[in-house]
Amino acid sequence: MLRVIIALFIATAAAAIGQILLKRGMMEVGSLENYEPMALITYFWHALRNPYVIGGTILNAAFYFLFLAALSWTEVTIALPLTAMEYGFAAVLAVIILKERVPPVRWGGIALVILGVILIARGGGDD
Repeated sequence: MLRVIIALFIATAAAAIGQILLKRGMMEVGSLENYEPMALITYFWHALRNPYVIGGTILNAAFYFLFLAALSWTEVTIALPLTAMEYGFAAVLAVIILKERVPPVRWGGIALVILGVILIARGGGDD
């Protein structure tokens, strides 16, 4: 179980950093406002060339590779809920890096999710 927790801890940290990078990149790219086919192609091509979007995508890929490893070691009912640790990481990083304001009720919800993660981790698995 320890290797599952370690892998998913690293995976969710990578995913959270990846999401912050994606958001930062999309802030540079700008809002999607035109839905005409050529405008969409241009918009997404511009997004895919943004270094923050590229970095975020790589970190999200790292998450999936680690998640695959975790799935090979334990049940999906353990591995998938443990990925909810990302919510806590992402909220903290959003406050620090993106200067987002997170209201107390949202922090409470994140705390409840993390409490659920702790309960699942303590419940253990077959390994």
